[in-house]
Amino acid sequence: MSDDRDPHDGRDGDGSAGRDPRPRPRYGEYAPEGWVSPVPPAEAAPPAGQDEVPPVGQQSASWSQHPQQGQGAGGAQPYPEPPATPAALSTGRRVDRVATFVLLGLAGYNVISNLLLVSGFSRTLLSAFSAQGYPVDDFSGQAQLQQAGAAIAIVSLVVLVPMLVLTLRRLRAGKLTFWVPLVAGAVVTIVQMVLVLSVFLGDAAFVQSLLDSARPAS
Repeated sequence: MSDDRDPHDGRDGDGSAGRDPRPRPRYGEYAPEGWVSPVPPAEAAPPAGQDEVPPVGQQSASWSQHPQQGQGAGGAQPYPEPPATPAALSTGRRVDRVATFVLLGLAGYNVISNLLLVSGFSRTLLSAFSAQGYPVDDFSGQAQLQQAGAAIAIVSLVVLVPMLVLTLRRLRAGKLTFWVPLVAGAVVTIVQMVLVLSVFLGDAAFVQSLLDSARPAS
């Protein structure tokens, strides 16, 4: 009679209750209960973020796969690129900037002068007319002339603010800019002439004295 014991598990092959419920391994056998491996366990990997020196072979492979930043394909370290320099201004742009700054200076001087002379505008202007030989003794519109001086100071200050803003924007954009303070100065000059002439020509006695002085002596 043949023995029906399984040579691998040492138990009867009739499916008795003592059969190991674990699946049969493909190779070898299960270790008996209580058996301890004599091989010490491998050391735990270092935490993430800590430097670990790889083996020599891995170092060379990593170096060939990931060259240092900024290193050329052939392994040579290229020279650092020079810093970018701003483009040089052309002659036309230089002339435009010089003219713009000169006109801005004149505009600022004009505004400051109008603000400082606003209190004595009538007296200062009549003195200048008298020095030129105009008959200002017959002029009676000193109060209206003083109001015109205050209006000129306000207009020059109001025109200065948007003129500065537009000039700075065009300078930053590299556009032609000298015409901005030039136009602003022309506007203030026209307003000043209109206000002053309207006051002088509105005085009938002064106009008559001008006409009499302009007639040739008989």
